[in-house]
Amino acid sequence: MNYNNANVNSNNNNKNNGFSVRCLQDWREKGGEYRPSLFEDLHNAYLDARRNKRKTRNQLTFERNLERELFALETELQNRTYVLCPGICFINEKPVKREIVAADFRDRVIHHLLYNWISPSFDRQFIHDSYSCRVGKGTLFGIRRAQGFLRAASDDYRKDCWVLRLDIQGFFMAIHRPTLFTLVMNGLNEAHWKGVPDTALCEYLIRKIIFNDPLAHAAFRSPPAAWDNLPKDKSLLGSAPECGLPIGNLTSQLFANVYLNKLDHFIKRDLGIRNYGRYVDDMVLIHSDKQVLLDAIESIRFFLKERLHLILHPRKIRLQPASRGFSFLGAYLLPYRCYPGRRIVKNYRQCLVKPCQDRIFQNQRIQSYQGLLQHFNCRSLLETC
Repeated sequence: MNYNNANVNSNNNNKNNGFSVRCLQDWREKGGEYRPSLFEDLHNAYLDARRNKRKTRNQLTFERNLERELFALETELQNRTYVLCPGICFINEKPVKREIVAADFRDRVIHHLLYNWISPSFDRQFIHDSYSCRVGKGTLFGIRRAQGFLRAASDDYRKDCWVLRLDIQGFFMAIHRPTLFTLVMNGLNEAHWKGVPDTALCEYLIRKIIFNDPLAHAAFRSPPAAWDNLPKDKSLLGSAPECGLPIGNLTSQLFANVYLNKLDHFIKRDLGIRNYGRYVDDMVLIHSDKQVLLDAIESIRFFLKERLHLILHPRKIRLQPASRGFSFLGAYLLPYRCYPGRRIVKNYRQCLVKPCQDRIFQNQRIQSYQGLLQHFNCRSLLETC
């Protein structure tokens, strides 16, 4: 392209200039859009997958032969010969006892590749008050939104309102995979597969990940006794046929939001409860009328059973006046104030009582807790500790 003009260069005689090239029209004038190759997408997915994994053995092994590994993945995806590697299954005791199936780092790259392709399309379909696994949101955002719900339903704390908290029994282990696959495909069809460079490959990966049995060839790192006190609805070992997603995968978090997206719209639009938010399967509904929330319990229970094959946890249905306070996402909310949950306070005090010998790491732990506690009304806790 010839950018010569009177302000930059007064010499417009290009006939005598050596090594001249023919002027080409800018491809952007025709509405062109740059589309990275599959290898570039895989490399970007690798950069996302290695965050907080730089010191793991699988990541270091993959990085040692980075180009060879990425080219191999590209070839397998193009030839449709990609096979998921065996995962690692273990029991995590904190913060609560859970069964974790950690994917191999090679598969994590594929998870991030698929997430980068389809997440923007689904993010536009989610409601504003779905907080899990979304950029710019999270637990603190959900807590702030719950405080706003409390003010709105109580007319700025001038009248009492009611809070309903719900939970789904064994959520990840009860997700029906064929139903999930249908919901994912329908959502992408509604978005016209926008941002997906290869729809056939994308569908291939979605089917591969959703219908994969994570325990088929997994390596069990925890002893068998670790599963003794774990409820059956918390383990893939006790899941029904064609049900269950592994906890610990990025795609599982995204698919969980897709699976409950219809429920979110049902509560917001059909039931008309505007003060509603959800983090994974932890739901909060706030309303000035107690009977509205009582009716909503049965409607939500029926919707979950008939449409999503899920069961509302019978022992985790809590309906109470907002003036008594309620816990949500690690915080305890009351009118005009918000306190940190008991677990956060307990962990912070243990961090001070039992410090780590690595001073740099210990200092980072303390600063992390103090940064978190500054979002709550707990000045006395920070001063005493």
